[in-house]
Amino acid sequence: MDDKFLEPLKAYGECYEAQFDGEVKQLFNSLVKQSKMNVAKNRATVKSFKQLTAIAQKLAAKSSSFKALRGFLIALAVLGGILFFVGIIGFVNKNYLVGGICLPLGLALLTISVAVIFAKLNKDIKNLDERRQKILLKADKLKSEAWAQMQPLNSLFDSDMTKKLIEKTVPLIKIDDNFNMRRYDYLNGKYGFGDNLSKTRSTIGILTGEIVGNPFVVERELVNTMGTKTYTGSLVIHWTTMYTDSDGNVHTQHHTQTLYASVTKPFPYYHEETRLIYGNEAAGELHFTHTPSHAERMDDDKVERTVKSGARKIRRHQKRVNKAGGNFTEMGNEEFDVLFGALDRDNEVQFRLLFTPLAQKNMLALMRSKVGYGDDFKFEKRGNINIVSSEHSKLWDLDLSASRFYSFDVDAAYAKFKDFNEKYFKSLYFDLAPLMSIPLYQQLKPSEYIYRHDYRRNCTNYEAEYAANVLGQSVFSHPRSATQSILKTSLVEKDGGSDVVNVTAYSYEGEDRVDFVSVFGGDGLFHSVPVYWTEYLPISNSRTIKIKDVGLSERNYRLSEIGGLLGKYGLSGSFSHGIVCYLAHNTSLAVDAEIDCAVKRSMDALNAASKLANEQNAQPPKEEQGTSSNEEKNDAEASNEGDKGDVQTSEENAAQALNESGTQTSSEHEAQAEEQSDSELESAANGGGNESGDDADFVQSGNNNADEESDAFDEQNMQNDDLHSKNDAKFAKQDNKNAEDGDKDQ
Repeated sequence: MDDKFLEPLKAYGECYEAQFDGEVKQLFNSLVKQSKMNVAKNRATVKSFKQLTAIAQKLAAKSSSFKALRGFLIALAVLGGILFFVGIIGFVNKNYLVGGICLPLGLALLTISVAVIFAKLNKDIKNLDERRQKILLKADKLKSEAWAQMQPLNSLFDSDMTKKLIEKTVPLIKIDDNFNMRRYDYLNGKYGFGDNLSKTRSTIGILTGEIVGNPFVVERELVNTMGTKTYTGSLVIHWTTMYTDSDGNVHTQHHTQTLYASVTKPFPYYHEETRLIYGNEAAGELHFTHTPSHAERMDDDKVERTVKSGARKIRRHQKRVNKAGGNFTEMGNEEFDVLFGALDRDNEVQFRLLFTPLAQKNMLALMRSKVGYGDDFKFEKRGNINIVSSEHSKLWDLDLSASRFYSFDVDAAYAKFKDFNEKYFKSLYFDLAPLMSIPLYQQLKPSEYIYRHDYRRNCTNYEAEYAANVLGQSVFSHPRSATQSILKTSLVEKDGGSDVVNVTAYSYEGEDRVDFVSVFGGDGLFHSVPVYWTEYLPISNSRTIKIKDVGLSERNYRLSEIGGLLGKYGLSGSFSHGIVCYLAHNTSLAVDAEIDCAVKRSMDALNAASKLANEQNAQPPKEEQGTSSNEEKNDAEASNEGDKGDVQTSEENAAQALNESGTQTSSEHEAQAEEQSDSELESAANGGGNESGDDADFVQSGNNNADEESDAFDEQNMQNDDLHSKNDAKFAKQDNKNAEDGDKDQ
């Protein structure tokens, strides 16, 4: 066991956080190297795209200002026309003063405004819009080229990368490909973990694994609850009264009043809940509940006041419980007693068995720390089952789909890759942290468990519900549904390696209703005020799906023929957690057999590729290709310098093209850059450079050491930042010159 994990907060801050960041960087480096993409060329293309987009935005802003001016001149022209008409009327009526002022002023405003609009503004606006459209077309072409440059890298992203990063950083944590029957059998048979049978809760996210051999499940559910909603209505009433004034005259007075009424009716609400469920046999007879104290928001003075006040309450609680025949004893650590609470604990011996001095120290440090999320978690122990529900988990994105990393910009792809994986790791780690703060949970390994040899289904009910939700609520919802749907699944039959599953969507239809509420008005009468409301009536709809665990990652699924097979049979399908799910219009179709064949072909291809890669790695390098370490270093440095030249030349050509109003295409920019730098690259590489045209922005060519790859990534990023900052002023100056030239043209 990893001893530093006995203090999880300290381990995260001093080790795991930085180590995970290094693993993320190293993996991305290896992907870039494997893709053989040209990082420098992609950066140059993206920079040119951004330059063009910026110019298009400036032109759009200028066009908008001209259009605003045109609107103002149109208003002046209308005003001039009115003044001109008033002047004519003045002369007709022999009001020569008005006519003498309004007629010439109106004529001047009308004439000048119309002349400026038609002689200048309309042409300028048209010219600006045409130039902007041309630039946008070129920008779109550059973006398409950037997407093409990134395609080799985008195709390498996979859904199991986050899992591998976490396991490599913290080997004690193991994450499953999906919530399989064997894991469910273990949780159910050993810890009493049940099925998700409630018709008001549906699994929309699932993650399972183990830590030091003890299993955990992270489940996100869509939950339906019935509450109430208040509807309001109004009615306007009118009446008249008679009164006599001081002179004896009788008058009639009209009155108006708006009457309001409200009714409260049942209303369905939906929300998401995320919880981590952990099985451990330690203190199996203990039950308690900890609720968030948010100690991380308190300073030392507030903690001291809170503990002092809470300690008095705990002493009163102890007297009250013991007087009633119960058993409650303070821990002797007032800060822990107050902040952690758990006053509902029912076994003092086992509570102390869990919360040793080290466990108390760990828990207090976790609750007060700002490194993670502090004490934002609810911790429930129900015998062998522990449940952690944290506030930060509500924002935890459980979807591991690789498409989230796709980008046309290599730097943006890295930023997304880094941001998602770091947030995912942090969310999982600090949901596990309250459990791992208890050393006994790590020290106690589970006893042996005898698994069943055969299961009545291939996939768990949790994965079936998740697969149905991935396919989409709209696929199963009743046509008259006016709310979200809770999808529940039930096994129809086990069909070889597939499960035939019935999916029932529970929702509500809305029926318009009206209640009349009697309200007393100012006229002395009661009036029936109509209040319109909606009655929600339960409805359901069922459809049949087939699910099959094909054991492929998302990338390997994309490379397989399975998606095409579903299309061949006209089936709506989805893929998640290695499981294929599709609507089973006709369960007799031979889809399963073809899917099995497609999976076999995919696995054979993967095994063959892996075998070939292993054979190539095992081959000794040829003597004529061998160089000394100094020569390799010189070659790498020369390659870097050549690639930097490639980036700079490409950017200079892009700037020149923009300065010439963008008369060349991005392909011509790159062609010029390549022609001008080919000889430099060839001499710098000295025959041992990057055959694929890669640069060393993310990986060092020919370097198999992970640490050196990360260093190369950091160094080259700094070089590119310097290069970009040096060129920013030049591009800005060229953009201004562009705008000035455009003004002169106008």
